[in-house]
Amino acid sequence: MTKKQKIYTILSLALIGLTVILYILFAKQTLCKKVEIKFVNTGNQNIINKEDIKHIVFSEYKNLLGSPIDNVNLSLLEKKIEMYPSVKNADVFKRINGILSINVEQRKPIIRIFTNSGKGFYIDEEGKLMPLSENGTVRILTANGNINYKYSGKNISVFKDSAVTQTIKDLYNSAKYIQSDNFLKAQIEQIYVKNNGEYELVPLAGNQIILLGDMYDYQKKLEHLKQFYLKYLKNHAWKKYKYINLKYHGQIVCTKRQ
Repeated sequence: MTKKQKIYTILSLALIGLTVILYILFAKQTLCKKVEIKFVNTGNQNIINKEDIKHIVFSEYKNLLGSPIDNVNLSLLEKKIEMYPSVKNADVFKRINGILSINVEQRKPIIRIFTNSGKGFYIDEEGKLMPLSENGTVRILTANGNINYKYSGKNISVFKDSAVTQTIKDLYNSAKYIQSDNFLKAQIEQIYVKNNGEYELVPLAGNQIILLGDMYDYQKKLEHLKQFYLKYLKNHAWKKYKYINLKYHGQIVCTKRQ
């Protein structure tokens, strides 16, 4: 390295160090003038809104606006926001111009459940329970019938909370399987839980009832249903059936309309 190169390197490092010091000093004196919230990877779903996030922020920092932005603990605020059941991930960062920026990724529900208690909730693709949205209804698979469970509105997973019933777990597992198959996802719009614990499926097209029975081997039952639709119920032949029964192992028994 030549003498000129050494001098250039030293000056560059000194400039970088000075810039960092000035940024730190400036940031400590910069007052927060705005909270900017952006939703990422939301698609066409709006489960939460900016006011929900602002409520969390200003509950933690009541006098945030007009206060030094450096007072905000970024990692702590991220954790507070991520405690909200409908939030999958939150990134909080501060800008040198006094703006606190928050990027929020919402959870993506795959099933909406209506319980006997009258309180509904969503379950997302990772098995997290979520409160229903006040911003409208998300068009996804629904489940109703004899479902006894009271959702507290907290951050709960079907895998980790002992209070979650087997029925809720079964509904989540079957919904995830249906969600993963484009044909089944487009075909089935509702799961009904009967008083005896068996399950019925309601298709989007037609008014026949699909008798699933219990959840034993539900993957094979749904695969048989898919093949039955694709191979045998072409040209709207499904209209002549009232029931499609998948309860018997390896068989599909259909009941025609009178």
